[in-house]
Amino acid sequence: MVDYLPRSAWNARPPNGGPGNLTVSRVEGAVIHWPGTGSTSVIHTKAAVASALRGWQDYHMDTRGWSDIAYQVAVDQAGRAWTLRGLRTQSGANGDTDVNERYGAILLILVTGEQPSAAMKATTRAVIADFRRIYPRGTAIRPHSAVRPEPTDCPGDPARAAIARGEFTPGHSEDDDMTPAQMQELKNFIEARTQAYALWVHKQLRRDLSAVVKAYALDIKNYERQTDAADAARAAAAVWATAPTSLQANGEAPTAPEQPAAPDPNVDPELNLPDLDPFPDAPAEDAADASK
Repeated sequence: MVDYLPRSAWNARPPNGGPGNLTVSRVEGAVIHWPGTGSTSVIHTKAAVASALRGWQDYHMDTRGWSDIAYQVAVDQAGRAWTLRGLRTQSGANGDTDVNERYGAILLILVTGEQPSAAMKATTRAVIADFRRIYPRGTAIRPHSAVRPEPTDCPGDPARAAIARGEFTPGHSEDDDMTPAQMQELKNFIEARTQAYALWVHKQLRRDLSAVVKAYALDIKNYERQTDAADAARAAAAVWATAPTSLQANGEAPTAPEQPAAPDPNVDPELNLPDLDPFPDAPAEDAADASK
């Protein structure tokens, strides 16, 4: 249920008679309106809304000659619901008598180009839920431009689009209040965040893996260093064990055999070959045969 501000909250004038209450069996739904002032000066504060309602009531009663302000309930951008004629009294805002008997009238206090706020939409859904409890067959939610016999741009493009998206329908979730462009923007944002997170994870894993590899390499080097030292010690012990007893008794460690000196690169090795007979024991006649 909605907490409706009473008529006294906006200092309303008493009505001059009126058409009476709506007939429950005839009501088909609620019609959404706006003031259509042509101004872009917002009407947001409670005092500003009350003043605007009094001005519209004066215009409807004194200029148009109607019994009261034309609408049943007004909803402002702060989500406040204002009692005008009330949900049970037939409105004078929809058009001819037939349309006024078939539809209620809810005024959204919007100016030109202004988008309905989330609070306005939430309260309007609640008002329409109350309306449907009174008029169970009155489930339609229509813009004024769809029911008025003469052309009108009421309730403005933003409100008309919100009606088409179901944003004034009871049970509608605020999560669905985004336009297709906003949905695409959200999708792009989520994809960008997902890619950024994946890149961050990749960098973190690379950093962690690099640290593990470095630590492993260091461990391998330490192991190899320790293993080489141990192998050298074992080799020295093995050599010492095979040394003559006299050396062991004197505490002299065996020395490694001398390695041949490296050849002098400046000397031709062929010049140093000994002049030897390859066949020193050959018989004389064999030598003579060899001369033939």
